[in-house]
Amino acid sequence: MLLKRTIYLLLFTSLILCCEDSFAQTSSTVVRKGAKYDTIIRKHVDKPVAKPKPKQTAQGAPAPVVLPVPEFVNQPYFYDSSVNRLIKLESSTAELITKKKTLGLKGARQFFSMDDVSSKIRFTAKPNMVFLMKTSGDVIDLTSYIKLYKFVAEDGKRIVTITSKEGLLNDNEEGKGKQISFSVKSVSGDNYMIQFADQLEAGEYGFVWVKNMELKEFSVFAFGIDWKKSD
Repeated sequence: MLLKRTIYLLLFTSLILCCEDSFAQTSSTVVRKGAKYDTIIRKHVDKPVAKPKPKQTAQGAPAPVVLPVPEFVNQPYFYDSSVNRLIKLESSTAELITKKKTLGLKGARQFFSMDDVSSKIRFTAKPNMVFLMKTSGDVIDLTSYIKLYKFVAEDGKRIVTITSKEGLLNDNEEGKGKQISFSVKSVSGDNYMIQFADQLEAGEYGFVWVKNMELKEFSVFAFGIDWKKSD
């Protein structure tokens, strides 16, 4: 009887030890037993590589304005800065005329004469007149090749006096029209900006290409202004 009890006790003890060993092999939890630790196997996952952030421009900084380039060379275009575009002027010709006054006793005058009393290209309410011009690359001093004149109406034409000589008799007749001074600024390569120190008055204007003064006809790029100086 004692022998049977001993055998049953040994079998029960073996069964308990087998169960504990199986549980230890299948568990994924760290179990501390004194100074010993069970080994836990974890799956390795690579961390995503952080992409560098692009550098940001200063907030509120205005983007640089790319000026339009004139289509044709040696031809001024009006620059409308509100929409960043060019407006082509009226292409015309002017005849250079020399006229003696009273058979030369009152001198003589030389003037440009252009058809029609006004230009079809007109500007209103634009106090800052700026023009852009592209040259062919052979221009050293642009102001010596092109002049801006204010024309006046006379006998159904637009005229401007460029030279006047006094004669033996006094002549109190005032000059017809006048030349307008301007400054030229290089913007890129053969492209130039034409600006004025003072606001242009209302009237008829024309850029005249005077590179060769021996000609009888000259190319003119005309426009008209309709506002008053007080506007």
